[in-house]
Amino acid sequence: MESDSNIGGSSSGRIQNLIEDLGDESFETRNEALITLKAMLPLSEVSISNSLVETILESEESEAGSSASFVNKGAIELFQNMSELGLEPLINDLLKNGDAFARRVATDAMGRTGRMAVLPYLIKCMNDDDMYVRWQAAKGLGRFAGSSDARDSLVGSLDDPEPYVRKRVARSLEIFGGSGPIDEKIKGPMEKDGKGDIDGDGIADSEDKEPRKAEKKDSGSKEDDLARIAEKKDSIDFGTLGTADEENKDDLKNIKGIGPFLEQKLNALGIYTYEQISNMTPELEDQVNEAIEFFPGRIKRDNWVKQAKDLK
Repeated sequence: MESDSNIGGSSSGRIQNLIEDLGDESFETRNEALITLKAMLPLSEVSISNSLVETILESEESEAGSSASFVNKGAIELFQNMSELGLEPLINDLLKNGDAFARRVATDAMGRTGRMAVLPYLIKCMNDDDMYVRWQAAKGLGRFAGSSDARDSLVGSLDDPEPYVRKRVARSLEIFGGSGPIDEKIKGPMEKDGKGDIDGDGIADSEDKEPRKAEKKDSGSKEDDLARIAEKKDSIDFGTLGTADEENKDDLKNIKGIGPFLEQKLNALGIYTYEQISNMTPELEDQVNEAIEFFPGRIKRDNWVKQAKDLK
């Protein structure tokens, strides 16, 4: 196998062909390409990184299940296995020159590496115009529980204008021993040398023989979740959406992206039919997305409206 320093045109072409295979509709083809590219990383990671960045920058917005979305998923897994040298194209080209979708891929990949070299860029991403980039950055910063810079950046984002980002920030701060914006306190002080104290007992994690993890709050039972969602019916524009009930419900699980529990959430909210989902406007998509406490933008990205229209 040739190294990046003397990689020839044939090897470069092979890398590009493998990256194209990452977007194949066949899982077996995608998986084989990913395994092969991973095996090539030790000697060809810069070439692979450059090709991945070029491919992502050239692609349009990728819907779930599309070829581009498969390439993005494979790229993220490859980037997280690269050294700092391999990550340079991601930072210098994809993050700085890419559109919002490209920056989301870059931010997700950086966060998964856990490398200190990407920390300044994750912090910078907390000020990105795109809320999903900020969400990914907040998630990634949770991997740096020993860094006071990461913690300070998260604390400074507790007042992010988007609730989904604030919620992700709070979850990441729990890793530092904090309770997030619920009580507006961040427990678990950081020492000046940057060592973490995840349980807030005054003993640095590196010296604590029994470091306790931050306690997780009980999210409640499924019944509690459904009852909470049912209380949000008034926030939905049913005048546009239309009304329905259990008697004329459709099997919403036929829509890609909707599983059994998500269907129960939609039913609790008063959404039972393909007709209702097909009537969703962009504003309604956001209303429902927030009401069912779903991953931000997922209804749009999975294209529920088009799927519902096709199923009617």
